[in-house]
Amino acid sequence: MTQSTLSSGPCCEVNKLIVQVTGNGHSDTQRLAFYEHDSLKRLDALTDSDRPETLTGGYLLNSALHVWAWSNTVKHRLWLDIASVDGAPIRVPLPEVSITPRQFDGQWNQIVPVVPFVALPGVNSTQDSGTPVLCRAGFIYVFLNGRVWRELEVRVDDERTTYHDVDFNEYRMGDEIEPRSRLATGQALEDIWLPSSWNNLPVAPQLCFSEIQLSGPRLRCLENDSALRRQRCQSPNLRSSLATFERLFHNKPDGTAMLEAFGALDAHDKVRPQAAADAHVSWLNYDTHAFPVSRVAPQRARQPGYEWLLDQPARYLCDLSGQFPVRALSEAHAHVTRSERGETAYQATSLETGAWAHWIGELCTPQLGDELWHEQPEVPDVLHRARQRNLYGVMLQDPHYRLRHLHTRVNDQQNLLQLCAARASRHAHHASALLVQQLVVPSTLGGGINPLHKQLNALKLQGRIDVNRFTASGERQQLWRSLEMSQALLSECLTTRRTQQTLADHLSLEGFDYVAALHFVSQLFASLATRPSQTDPLAVNGEVGDAVTGPSKSGSDPSDGQRLIQHIANDETHPLHRMLWPALESQDTNAPYVQSAVPDINSGDGLFRPNALLAAVSCEVIDPKQLNTLDAYLLAGLVESGSLNNTLTGTLKAAAAALGNLFENLQGSVDTAERAVQAARNIPISTTSPAPVVNLTQQKRAVAQLRSMLPGGFGALHFLTHQEARNKNLYIFGLTDLPKIPERLRRPSLDYRSASDISMVEPQHYRNGGDLHPNTIVIAMPREHRVAQLVSSVNQRVNAAWQENMAEQEKVRGNAIQQAVKHQQALKSEWMYKALNSTPFAAMVGMLEVWNLRNEWVAWDAVEREKGQLRAVGGAAGAGLDLLIAMEALSVKLAGSQLILSAANKTLFVIPEAFGTRVLGAKLAQRLVKNITASLLGRITAGSVFVGLNLYDAWYAHQWGDDAKWGHLLMAAGGLTGIASTMTVGGATLLGLGPLGWITLIFVSIGLSLVYWLGSTPIEDWLSAGPFGPNADRAPHLQSPEPAFYYLVSLIADIRITVERNPEYTVPAYSEHYNPVPKYVREADTRIRIESNLPGLLTGPGDLSTKASCALMMVRRFQTRFDGSPRVETQLYPETKPITYRRTINGLEIFIVTPWERYAETARSNDAVSAHIEWQVRAQLTLSDGDSSWVFPAPKPKDPTPFNSTHAAPNFKEVGQLYWADETTHRARGDN
Repeated sequence: MTQSTLSSGPCCEVNKLIVQVTGNGHSDTQRLAFYEHDSLKRLDALTDSDRPETLTGGYLLNSALHVWAWSNTVKHRLWLDIASVDGAPIRVPLPEVSITPRQFDGQWNQIVPVVPFVALPGVNSTQDSGTPVLCRAGFIYVFLNGRVWRELEVRVDDERTTYHDVDFNEYRMGDEIEPRSRLATGQALEDIWLPSSWNNLPVAPQLCFSEIQLSGPRLRCLENDSALRRQRCQSPNLRSSLATFERLFHNKPDGTAMLEAFGALDAHDKVRPQAAADAHVSWLNYDTHAFPVSRVAPQRARQPGYEWLLDQPARYLCDLSGQFPVRALSEAHAHVTRSERGETAYQATSLETGAWAHWIGELCTPQLGDELWHEQPEVPDVLHRARQRNLYGVMLQDPHYRLRHLHTRVNDQQNLLQLCAARASRHAHHASALLVQQLVVPSTLGGGINPLHKQLNALKLQGRIDVNRFTASGERQQLWRSLEMSQALLSECLTTRRTQQTLADHLSLEGFDYVAALHFVSQLFASLATRPSQTDPLAVNGEVGDAVTGPSKSGSDPSDGQRLIQHIANDETHPLHRMLWPALESQDTNAPYVQSAVPDINSGDGLFRPNALLAAVSCEVIDPKQLNTLDAYLLAGLVESGSLNNTLTGTLKAAAAALGNLFENLQGSVDTAERAVQAARNIPISTTSPAPVVNLTQQKRAVAQLRSMLPGGFGALHFLTHQEARNKNLYIFGLTDLPKIPERLRRPSLDYRSASDISMVEPQHYRNGGDLHPNTIVIAMPREHRVAQLVSSVNQRVNAAWQENMAEQEKVRGNAIQQAVKHQQALKSEWMYKALNSTPFAAMVGMLEVWNLRNEWVAWDAVEREKGQLRAVGGAAGAGLDLLIAMEALSVKLAGSQLILSAANKTLFVIPEAFGTRVLGAKLAQRLVKNITASLLGRITAGSVFVGLNLYDAWYAHQWGDDAKWGHLLMAAGGLTGIASTMTVGGATLLGLGPLGWITLIFVSIGLSLVYWLGSTPIEDWLSAGPFGPNADRAPHLQSPEPAFYYLVSLIADIRITVERNPEYTVPAYSEHYNPVPKYVREADTRIRIESNLPGLLTGPGDLSTKASCALMMVRRFQTRFDGSPRVETQLYPETKPITYRRTINGLEIFIVTPWERYAETARSNDAVSAHIEWQVRAQLTLSDGDSSWVFPAPKPKDPTPFNSTHAAPNFKEVGQLYWADETTHRARGDN
């Protein structure tokens, strides 16, 4: 006798039939019974001759052995009897039996009573496999030898989970299965007996869990198609032995360890932590083998409705104390508190989205406590008895639960994004922070380097934290990660064959249950179709930045979900495609729909059945008694509440609104995904066509689906050429009832206004859509069709309201548009003398100082507004002294000591030798100039003023955080050196300057360069002294929300003025009927463009108008008698009216005729050497929003001057006029 046959039974045991049932404490609700081979007569005497043995502890598997004396000549059958509430047991056959030798561990015939589990992962990571938990309420199917062997209903209450058999054979009719509902009549079971080994051969029952009772056609399909059955079911290895369990589960991570390891995973862990890796290896054993229930984490009864509201439902189920909701709420509160303080929001630990939303909602609108997060009652472990009985579990999959859970999580996360945006908008400086976040924080914009990003250095850490806090960027980044992960998990789930076949379970139902199943799939598509960047109301540029850490979270690439939707929609062989869309070849989309008279056959494969949909929604009222699934109850609630109503609802049955919403979900998701994928592939879209090129096959598929679902409303819809539709006088969707395009929405290339007639010059294209090619494919239906009439009526009402609104806006805006002119720079550089101490050089110094003085006087207002009156007076006085000194030097050069100004060289007083020696020492006193003249005193005074001004400017720059202070300090040092040079006797000179003179020149030159290079830009000034800056006390006018936002918008508006030759100008401008450009536009030789970023920045309500004025300036040069240099005179002429203007996306274009000959003739008559004319342009943009108006360009951030009536009129004699843009200050970049 071999070792494998050694046993604890009798030493000479022969002719025995041994069946091992693992575990202990089995009740009589499931028992083995013998029946005659060819009848259902139970052999009670033979059955009762069983001599059971109990094996426990030690080296033996806890089990019960059922032993009968047996002979292979006996042909009786062994069946499994299951107690029934109706009296007669439910019988299921077992395989043929024969004599079996006794084994030491694991008998040849083995039945394993199993408890079914499912893995319950969270939503934090793709590496979270999920810890085993009990199955929820539903149905379990066991297939044996390709046929349904057992069907059990799972029932759950607060104390336990029980399993109730359906007498499935009662519903069989030969090879068919009755379509009616099948009642579970079996008594409550604590476990399910399954054969694992028979006659020493493995038995591989196929198991699956379903939320619903599978329809007869579906079960028949699974029985007939082994491939589909393998995709839908699992075949865990049930064969049990102590050695196998020791090898697979002893000292390996158990359910509790899995819960902790998987729960600690972060959404973006690049490498699986070791604990999670070990847990996953152990999980694979649980997934493929029967496992001891003792290895599963303690847990409470399933509550799917509550679980779907949690990100980590397994943590709730495995918390017997009931404290999980309280802890989750507390963690979320701590997180929100930290976020409100501006601390980094993202954390690796998981947060429950619902608890997080609770506290954000409290900040927005305080409300009563949410019972969802109250403490739950403490409960005992529902697996306590199964552990005592040493039962084993099998892990099944519940894909539909996973789909519903992820769908709910995606929706809740999207809603939380909305809440975070609402919370951020309540901060006073939210608007300014959002502009900084979108336009300054990103290092790149539009694929290029962001020039504003370097200005972010003006903000200190606290300012950056405030920018993040006021835009909720940290919370939104975390939510983007969570939402992307949830959508990725949902997409991954939909790609698996088991999930697809689970959906086929539901799509094989009948009646309204079928409609609801299809509607649920459309909701899944809608959850996947939009990326976080498309859901986040604050992600205008498609990304969310972090002002503290720098990197931005971008959402431009198509997501996995969008790619999946696009793939499913375009791959006709994909299982889900065939379930969602009709086959295109099944109907002619170029003709009205003809409904098939043959009803759809439910083959159980879930394929699209339009007639079944139509029949399901043909009733006036949904009968609750006909609803059998959760999806059906939810959809019926939506229909009855009117949530799915639209403009066409009145023409359809109540339930048909569900089909309309279903179509909208599917088609909207496909369109969104298609656009995202096309954009990622850089598919070009024609700029001349009125609409992007569409996928005709995809459109036909959508129309085929719509017509087949709603033939009464859209059956007449079909494709044909544009010419055919017009010949038949059909209603063309999208073209018939096309509104007259308002002027601001027309294509810029055709949007002209006449200066004498402000009415629209309307191109033919917009009057009748005539530029559509006759062979263009369109969608149409007869005009008399009730849907066409309804759509037309709605369109006409909308168009009338739209036109009325646009006309009202244009009436207000038309009076605000004025014409304007642009300046052209024409002065050429003069000859530059290189030699120092020459007459021309000194004269140029004088001219530069005159220019400097003029600049000081012109800038007086600005300096006084920004730095105060004292600095303005000082600057003008210093420039005046410089002028006198330069004039004195010039006079000496030209006329010696005979001029009046040369009297300044007379000695005023003499410094005593003894005084100089006592103060400076003997050596330095020898070099001191002791004869103090008026000229010398003036130089010393001018140098002192220069030093004082630069010290003041350095202090002022320091107050604003401006690094230009170093340049001012260096120039002040140069000024002191210059004073010392003036007070000492010169030594050797180079080009007229001594050593100290050269040091002065170098210091001042370097200082000027530093002021230029290190000087802050206006936006740096705003960041430094604005609401987020460290120098907020320097600019009180920037601390109020609206003014701060106003100044920031003006800085980013980037108003640009360009004067250029009209590209449409032709001489002569003949009238050409085919030319879309009007004749008077082609007659204008000059085009003035006034552009800004305001239309893109301000997309909310409000009216943006442009006030533009232009005047012609004559520039003439005359020969002077003094030194031969020309004298320049300018003359302004009255404002000139343009002949037309045109609205563009970014602003306004003005077309004007420049009268070259007239003014040139006037110039020559005045003996001018040369003359030319140039346009002076002044523009003012006004945004009106109700009672308030904002005028652009605003002053620089340092200037608090408010707008008043004195700034309403342009001044053509002044460049840089406050609240006006001009062609010099606002010259477009790259414009010469």
